[in-house]
Amino acid sequence: MPSPSPLSPLSRSDQINQLIGGYGHIAMDLVAEGWTPYLLVLKFHHLGGRRDAVLAQMKREAERAHGWLCERVWRNAKAPSRRPWMPCWILVPDFPVAKRAKVRLRELVPNDGLHLQGVAVMPPGGRLREPLDEHLGARGARYCPRGGPLTSITATPIVAGDVAYVNTYNFKAVPRGRASFDDVLVLRPSSAELDSKPRPAKDPWRHPVFERD
Repeated sequence: MPSPSPLSPLSRSDQINQLIGGYGHIAMDLVAEGWTPYLLVLKFHHLGGRRDAVLAQMKREAERAHGWLCERVWRNAKAPSRRPWMPCWILVPDFPVAKRAKVRLRELVPNDGLHLQGVAVMPPGGRLREPLDEHLGARGARYCPRGGPLTSITATPIVAGDVAYVNTYNFKAVPRGRASFDDVLVLRPSSAELDSKPRPAKDPWRHPVFERD
């Protein structure tokens, strides 16, 4: 008889909070080791097809951009010894909140506003001398080739103590039912990382508070 999941005694809301916190701890653990956190936002041209097909295209573009960044950060980025030191991205589907962000209508049209957003954590050292936000600002066009699905990729520095809050906010589409944990994309080319699951958050964990659109 299979053993029950450690989250099974919890309510659905508490399970969601615990899993969101677990993803947050992936980033927080790296920050505690000296890595630098950023809020990362990827926006796209209008992509036709079903929602799952649109998300699949977005994820492929995110993987391509992440691979390009890895090559900028380390020489011989595919070497096994480099894998634990690759930039870590934790991306979630997100929708803009128009009344708060004052997003222009034409920016809401592509994919009904669906885009990818998350925490990016950069390793210490490496060949990238400028902060990630400056790097993407100066070289953003290289990550968004003309005619490709990706229109912009931006990074904003996060204060280390705010990583948990920002991560929780990034996951706001999950408790609202607009995204699921199957949609989450963790990019860090290490087999051990890709096969691992987020661990439950340590108690106490703040329950996210979301405003209605």
